[in-house]
Amino acid sequence: MLCIKCGATLNDIEYCSACGTDIKIYKRLIRLSNTYYNTGLEKARVRNLTGAVQDLRSSLKLNKENIQARNLLGLVYFETGEVVAALTEWIISKNLEPNKNIADEYIRAIQNNPARLETINQTIKKYNQSLLYCQQGSEDLAVIQLKKVLSLNPRLVKAHQLLALLYIQSEEYERAARELRRALAIDCTDNMSLRYLEELGELTGKPANKSRKADKEEKDRGKTPDVISYTSGNETIIMPSTYKDNTGINVVLNLMIGLLVGIALMWFLVVPAKLRSVRSETNQEIAEYGEQISAKQAEINSLQKELDNLKAEQENQEEEPDASINYEKLIEAYTAFRAEDSEGALAALNEVDSENLSEQAKAMYQQVYGSLHTEEVKEWFDAGAAAYTSGNYDEAIEKLQQVVAVTEDYEDGYGLYYLARAYEAKQENEKALPLFQRFAQLHPGTERARYAAQAINRIQPGTQQQPTQPQTPEQPTQQ
Repeated sequence: MLCIKCGATLNDIEYCSACGTDIKIYKRLIRLSNTYYNTGLEKARVRNLTGAVQDLRSSLKLNKENIQARNLLGLVYFETGEVVAALTEWIISKNLEPNKNIADEYIRAIQNNPARLETINQTIKKYNQSLLYCQQGSEDLAVIQLKKVLSLNPRLVKAHQLLALLYIQSEEYERAARELRRALAIDCTDNMSLRYLEELGELTGKPANKSRKADKEEKDRGKTPDVISYTSGNETIIMPSTYKDNTGINVVLNLMIGLLVGIALMWFLVVPAKLRSVRSETNQEIAEYGEQISAKQAEINSLQKELDNLKAEQENQEEEPDASINYEKLIEAYTAFRAEDSEGALAALNEVDSENLSEQAKAMYQQVYGSLHTEEVKEWFDAGAAAYTSGNYDEAIEKLQQVVAVTEDYEDGYGLYYLARAYEAKQENEKALPLFQRFAQLHPGTERARYAAQAINRIQPGTQQQPTQPQTPEQPTQQ
């Protein structure tokens, strides 16, 4: 321990031997800070993370240079998914003690893993986006975002709590209870999770926990038999209050009767119910597969009919000799795709001229093309979204046009939506207007559809144009 005034090493005496400063209060503060650290460490070991955070903060209030307390606080934050708060504590610790500080190892372990850093950033962005959806009243979109957050960082307690609140609002109480239990498995004494669980018990009429007194009484009733005790000389005799003469034959008979009753119950109750359940599931799957096969067969029959019509027209008019070949190759590609022959489907699809197809055939072409080029379409969309965010609208239009050419409903219509926004930003309203109209038709009732309706009214011919500032897809926070 060093003197707070001159920096000299202190002894056990109550003043500094170098400068004479009274250090009684200083030593008391240091000891109290260490005590808080020890209690915080004990609580962290039993996963009382909320209590550990409170004690460690108290320790740092008394001694901000308590490096062990600060490093442990960062570990507790990291365990609850608060990576940014953990990095903040470790960086402060490193600045206070640059040499031989284990915080260097913690920071390096995160910085040397770019994939982990990207995951942390995506978690923050998606959590903030879910909060924005909640503020806008889009609870279903918030649930989707929170599920993505928890798939990336399953230890983020705040995400579990927010998802539980959304489930409670939609009256999905079982799912809400499951999320709160997961949060309590991370931090068993988190006050927010316990309060939500208690309120959930009041809503469902099922108390979250029995009282200790009731548990003790139930335990006593189940484990304490009625007995009679008396003293004989120096010995105490304890015996049951009732006596049953269970001979060996009676025991065997009881076992046989119990076994027969169990077999009978299994045969008449459990087995038929299980068979009915299996049959019902099988029939449902068969019906679903039948519907899918019927729908696909209807599409194939429709295309085959169009092909036959084109062949008949080709016999009379030799002006379009290649139209039937397009449909033949499309059917060949679709058949190979259904048979999971990706290479054959791709080879046949490359020979199809999509510009000469009907609307229904184009839809099938886009379905097969999108399934075979999933990664390519994702790269186009990510590049287009990034270009739109950075204000490079020409590149955004180029990439997003490729996405929309494959499917108009990629990422719930975001490709179509941002392509329209890019045209609007370039003031090419004649191109933006039909895209906004198409999006409003595909996704009615959403926040983006309301914006599309406003844009349609704003850029309709004959109205005065009011340029708008583009918005980025997500609102990240700074680390």
